[in-house]
Amino acid sequence: MHEVPVQDKWAWVSGLLAVGLGLAAHMAAGGSAPAVPVLLGFAALCCLAAQLLARLVHGPLLLLLASGVAQQLLHFGFAAFGGYFPGSGLVDHLHGVGQGLGDAPAAAGAGGGSPHLMLYTHMAAAILTLLLAAGVTRLLNRVSLSATRSNTA
Repeated sequence: MHEVPVQDKWAWVSGLLAVGLGLAAHMAAGGSAPAVPVLLGFAALCCLAAQLLARLVHGPLLLLLASGVAQQLLHFGFAAFGGYFPGSGLVDHLHGVGQGLGDAPAAAGAGGGSPHLMLYTHMAAAILTLLLAAGVTRLLNRVSLSATRSNTA
């Protein structure tokens, strides 16, 4: 039987990681989570995209670009299916409802949160996805290289 390479298995995990980090970023900035079936659909799509990209993308800059595009698409999906309500984000609970970060008034108006904070949290999720995926890929390459060397010796 044909065994699936470890890199392909990690691609599925990185798709789930991107959705989880994107959801955490979205909720931390004031967005709300969509329904569980919608989240499962996003997770399935991200896992499939990560599986396809694992064979095509070989480099940190392209991986960062793909991760950033994924976070942008996840943001649009979370905003469309989950909404954006005042006082629902973690930052709103820490700083008071209707109050932006620092002393500046909230710039989002009726949205209840800062669009800049939403951008920053999704960017952080993209970078963290990149770092985790690149680190695990590097580790898996070392393990497979050492296994190949031990098999040839």
